[in-house]
Order: sequence, then structure tokens, then C-alpha cells
Amino acid sequence: MFIRKSLGVTSVMLCLAFLPSLVWAQNDPQFLVITRVHFNPNTEFTVDQWKAHEKEYFDKVTQKNDLIVGTNVLVHYYTNDNSEVLFTTSYRTWADLEKAELKNEELAKAAWPDEAQRKAFFDKQRSYYTSEHSDEIRSILPNAKLFTATTEHIYYVRTGRRAYPTDGKAEDFTKLMNEYNQNVTLKNSFVKGYYPSRHLWGADSRDYIEAYVFSSISDMEKSVEENEKLEKAFWPDEAKRKEFLAKIDKYFEDWHGDAVYKHVPELRKQAVVSAKL
Repeated sequence: MFIRKSLGVTSVMLCLAFLPSLVWAQNDPQFLVITRVHFNPNTEFTVDQWKAHEKEYFDKVTQKNDLIVGTNVLVHYYTNDNSEVLFTTSYRTWADLEKAELKNEELAKAAWPDEAQRKAFFDKQRSYYTSEHSDEIRSILPNAKLFTATTEHIYYVRTGRRAYPTDGKAEDFTKLMNEYNQNVTLKNSFVKGYYPSRHLWGADSRDYIEAYVFSSISDMEKSVEENEKLEKAFWPDEAKRKEFLAKIDKYFEDWHGDAVYKHVPELRKQAVVSAKL
């Protein structure tokens, strides 16, 4: 749907070289592409009309493209821009990411074989958005909690910034995050889904992004108290608990950003990953 710039293989391999060592199951998604677009204020349409048009593309192209592991569409709820829409797409390999757009074009031609009708469909699709868009690519991290519900939920997206202490080690950071997520985040009943990722190709190499899925804003608030209970249950000794959390904190800067989106269930393609990465 949107044109993405092709990245050189050498540049990508340099980015991958700086990532901590991660092991994925063979069919697990490794790369996440985020395309940020904006609704066009000069085009008159209803949410249902927009959704129906995107659903047609989703059914005829996205769902049939086996190179695309998963997709999601997030719209403004509590963010600083009420026009933004995030299209997220996950892929198993870099080769799949590069080939997927060609496969989309093939499927589109099969879905709308008449060139004039195909052009009219995509012209209308583009009219919903301004000409401004941005892309970034993230590396998908271990310990995802899969969200499987088919009803509308909210996504709390927390963007942190990694710090790199002189005495820090990538394997130590990975171990700490695994221990916390497996004993707190993944056990929190209010967290319906959890998707961690980090910068691979984008504006800030320090980005560490965690997307949490909740049934409601109130559940999002309750999850904070639940995290505290789970922390105390797993680290009952207060001194050891504080020591552990301090070890994690040194790998992050003090700053973080928050955004809350609603997702569009009709445009979600469920990614299937192994239970434990």
C-alpha cells in the first residue's frame, strides 16, 4: 500500500551486528515495519467507509500474502496527533520483507485485473491520507505475550531509551529482562498482550519499545498495582528486589514516552510465534 525505501544489505548487516544475540524459532517473526500515516483533513469520509476500503485490500492482498506474518492497525486514542494511523507489519526474515511488496503487487493485479479499476481503488485508498508518511524497522524481541481476542482493545506503547553503562553487557541485560518479563509482565492477568521490540532502522538507535494490550484504560491502571504485587511475590526480600530493579534501571535512561492507541480488529492478521523465544 505504501512505498518503502529499500535498504542496502551492508547497512542492514551493520545494524544487526549491534543487536544482542537472540535465538528465534524457525518460523517466528524477526522484523517489524511501522508505517505512520495521517488522515487527510481535506477528504470527507466516515470511519466505516475508510475501514471498509482497507478491509477490502486486507482480504484480497494482505491475508493472502504468506510472506507477511502479522499486521495491525492502530489509531489515535491518547497521543499528541489525532490524525495518525500506524500500520504495523511483521516478517520472518529480511528476504521476506524485501519480497513482500512484489507479492502484494501480484495479488493486487489478481484481485483487480482491470487496470483502470485497480487504479481507481488505490487512488481512493490514497485519498484517505496526506502525502506525509514515515517508516521504521524494529527488531522483535523475546518474551512476547500473544493477544488473540477479536474485539477492540487499547494498546499502550511505551518508548524507552537504552543506556549503555561501561560495565554493562548485552547478555546481562537480556537475562535481566527475561527474568522480569517471565515472572511479572507475562503473569499479569490485566496484560492481554505484550510485544517488545527495539530499534533496527529508524531515527534513534536507543529506542526500546514495549506495546501492552489492555481491555480498557482502567485495566491499564490496575496492571501497575498488579506488577508491584508480582514483583513482591517473586522477590519477597525488599533489598534484593530493589537491587534487581536497580540493575535493570542502569540499562535505561530516565526519559520515556507514552502513547495509547486503539486497534482495528478487522485489519489485524495474527502473527504466530513460539510460546517461548
